[in-house]
Parts: sequence; C-alpha cells; structure tokens
Amino acid sequence: MIIGIVYVHGYGLAVFLLRSNSQKENTTLKKMIGTSHSPDHTNARNKKSAYFIVAIQAVLMVTVIILIVSSALCTKVKPCELQTALDFIFVKYTTHPCKYNAIKDMSSGILALGISMLCWIVLLFVQTIYVYFGKIEEKKQAIAKIVVIIGTFAFIIANLVLYIIFMREKETQQNEHYIQLGNDMFSSLKQNFKSDNASSNDSKSSAWNTFFLKYDCCAVHEVNGTTNDFDNTPWCTTYGSCQATVSQIPRTCCKGVTLTNYTSAPSTCHASVSPGTYKRNCMDPLKKMSVDNIDEYQLSLLFFSLLFAIILQVIYVTMVIVLMFPRCNGSVNSSVNVN
Repeated sequence: MIIGIVYVHGYGLAVFLLRSNSQKENTTLKKMIGTSHSPDHTNARNKKSAYFIVAIQAVLMVTVIILIVSSALCTKVKPCELQTALDFIFVKYTTHPCKYNAIKDMSSGILALGISMLCWIVLLFVQTIYVYFGKIEEKKQAIAKIVVIIGTFAFIIANLVLYIIFMREKETQQNEHYIQLGNDMFSSLKQNFKSDNASSNDSKSSAWNTFFLKYDCCAVHEVNGTTNDFDNTPWCTTYGSCQATVSQIPRTCCKGVTLTNYTSAPSTCHASVSPGTYKRNCMDPLKKMSVDNIDEYQLSLLFFSLLFAIILQVIYVTMVIVLMFPRCNGSVNSSVNVN
C-alpha cells in the first residue's frame, strides 16, 4: 500500500516535470519537421532533462544529510531518568523504561543507510554529468542508466523497510508498566539486598542503600510494619542485622537521615518500625521520573527525512526510466503532430 502510494505520486511528479520541459520546446519543434528525431535534438532534450535530475539529486542530498545528522543525534542520546535510576540498583527490567529506546537502537542502522545513500548520490551526480553532458555511446549510456535504476531501487527498498519499522516502533510505544516494573524491582531487592550499610563491600547492597537515601524512599512496596519487603532478602534470612533481629528495615530507610548520619538512626524506626518514622515506598518517586530519551523534534526529523528520501528517490528513478524510453512520456509524439 505504502509502496503504491509513494510510487504513484513520484511517477506522476516526474512525468509532469518532463512534460513541462517538453512543452516549452513544442513551438520550436513544430517548425523543425523531420528533424525531431535527430541526434542533436535528442541530446538537447536529454541535457535539459538532466538539469531536473541534478536538481532532484541536490534536494535528495540535503535530505540525506538531515537524515544522517538526526540519526547520529539519536544514537548519542542519554538514558532517560528512569533508566538511570533502575540501572543504578541493578534492576533487570522486563520492558525497557525509556519510551523510544527501540528507535534509539535502530538509529545506528538508519545512520549507516544515510551514509551509504550519501555516497551513492555523489556517484549518481558524477554519473549524470558523465552520461548526459559527456560524449559516450548510447549503449554505454543505457548500461549506466540500468545500473542506476537497480541501485536506486535497492536503496528505496532499504529506506522503505526502515521507515515502516520506524513508524511501527513509534506507534507501539506505550507508557511504562509500573506493576511489572515493581515486580522486577522487588525481585532484584530480594536477591541482592544483603546489608543496610551504604558503604558495604557488596556493590548491590550499597547501591540500594544509596538509592534509599538519594530518592528519599524505602523498599518497593509501602512499609506497614515489621512485615515488609525485606523479610525474604539475604539480609533477613541469612546474615545481617535483620537476621539478628536488631533491625526490621534498613537504617537508610529512616526519615531525616543522610549518608553521614544514617548509622545513628533511631531504633523506633529501624527496629520498632513505628509509623511516621520511615520513608514512603520507592515506586512513588519512580513514577515521577522522565521516560523520554529522544525529543519529539528529533523524531520529526527522522520521520520527514526518511519519507522525503523515499519520495525523491522514486521521482529520480522514474525520470531516468522515462528518459530511457522517450516515447513513453508523450513529449516526442506531441512534438511531431504538426498541422
């Protein structure tokens, strides 16, 4: 469906451009009865048509440069705020927390395509100058045009495939599934939390304690007493102050503590878990974090440059095909109908 729409519009515009160019010659050509098929006339017509082709190539080159720049920017985007927080505590998330991560991943492929297309366009420009403005045999011209048509069609297909994937990924992006994210975090906490010491040699335990201090929160689900998310962690089941019943929640979970004084947290908080002495759950601050890693203007640049590159290539290859078969565009036939 997309291929048909793009090709029909591209073909129509290409033929319109060629016919507009031909109509300007009709008055002169009607006075040249019997010479409309001469080599000089054919060369003159081809050179004038070549100017349109060069113009299309120039616009296509600008479009591809925009495609390269926009895709390069997407490959270098920083992780979204939510991903940064989750990576800090070593959470293995089921679904990626950043909204357009799939597009970020495919941007390197778009960048590679853009660079390849730019090199191809430069070759096309040289080929156009050589074929339409140089003096070479018609047979060699035909071979060169066939190579151009095949190569450009290959780029059209590659461009179209990436465009379809891009649109599918953009439309299927969903808001973060926080229930699943909570399950992923809870699983990580149960497996990795072994100490309530923020300076612990265990990097994962230390990360969780620093996380509690940084985001002013505690556990994954709301703490409602001595029975909480930490009950099944190694800190409570195997070793640590919880297993020794000294603490029921980490001291880093207590209100008002910092990295420098959390070790002096009151026992009414970490041991008795008295209401009002500990922090809220960590899902609340996470829900307020940004999930955007690619700006909308970057997506728009990618969208339009991919789309325009397809359309311009279709117009270009159609013009080349029409010039290979001049009678098909109706310009010659219309020019020899002299009263």
